[in-house]
Formats: sequence, C-alpha cells, structure tokens
Amino acid sequence: MQNSLISRCLRTLALLLAFGASGQAMADIVRLVTLDTAVYGAGRPGYLDFTFNGVDGAPAATATMSKLQGFDMDPANFLLGGDAALVPGGFALPNSTNLNDVAYQGVFGGMFSFLLTISGDASALLNSDFGILAYDINGNQIKGKILDLMFVAAPDGSADLQVVTINNAVASVDAAPVAVPEPGALALAGLGLLMLALARRRA
Repeated sequence: MQNSLISRCLRTLALLLAFGASGQAMADIVRLVTLDTAVYGAGRPGYLDFTFNGVDGAPAATATMSKLQGFDMDPANFLLGGDAALVPGGFALPNSTNLNDVAYQGVFGGMFSFLLTISGDASALLNSDFGILAYDINGNQIKGKILDLMFVAAPDGSADLQVVTINNAVASVDAAPVAVPEPGALALAGLGLLMLALARRRA
C-alpha cells in the first residue's frame, strides 16, 4: 500500500518535471521577421520603427527582438521610447500603456532580420499589437505600415500571432529556426524521465 502511494507520487512528480521543462518554451510565440528595404532605395538614410502596445487593460505581454542581423548595432543608432529596454542580445518592449517603441536609424537597401518572441497572457478580446513602420530621414512615413501582428488567443486558448497587415514587398514572417533546448531544460526533463523509470520499477 505504502509502496503504491510512493510510486504514484513519484510518477506525478516526474510528469510535472518533464512537462514543466517543455511548457516554458511552448508559452512563447517565436517568429523570424525579415525586412527587404530595397524598395526604399539603396543607400537612402531613414528609420525603422518597431512598436508594441496593448489595448488599455490588455493582459501583460512582452515582445523581445533578438538575433538582429543587418543592423549596425552601435547604440547611437537606436532610440528607445516608453518602457522599451535594452536586454542582452536585443530589445524588450512591454505592452504597457506608454507608447513603447525602438527606432533604428540606418541606411535602406539591405536586408534586416530578427527573432520576434512574444510572451505573456494572450486574450481574444484585449489584444497587443507589434508593428513596423519606415520613415525617411525627415521623419515622414514611407508607404504605409510594413507589418502589423496581433498577439491573440487561438481557438484552443493558447497564444497565437495573427497577421493583420503585411507589405509583402518588404516583410516576411516565418517560423523560427528550431531551437536547441537549454541544458537546464534537458536536465529537468531527464530527471523527470528517470524518476518515472524508478517509479515503474517500484510498482
């Protein structure tokens, strides 16, 4: 009787550890965003403006831009607005009530890409919006919005990203490259499987 109870407890703990290790990654939405700015003219100076904001009362969420490619990463080229912040490897934009944005001053004509990770609580009614705009060197908007992504709840309640607007001549949104699990997550999952095996032996 006691062995059976211990065995069940071990099994439950093992499953929680195994699923907990994978659950962290599943909570985030990750997309590879690529921008081809050739349509704006090679060598033309200007700005790319990245924004993330929520409707008043939207559940807390954060958009993180990482693995930036094509950008001159000199801090002088980036202007952070609202609650946007510099984080290791990129920038984090919360969906607070402030106008949160990262403006990059650079030269058009080339390719820019980054991994966009949105984490937090998605809601079908109160959404958060990630947008990209282009401006000329005088601050005038060029050719409308490049990209507009809405962080929403999928029909099953899980988080999802919906493309509201996309300028296909400039932007593409693709599945992120397959990530290698963190060593800590692998160790946690391995511990869970080991405990499951021990529980089976005791049963």
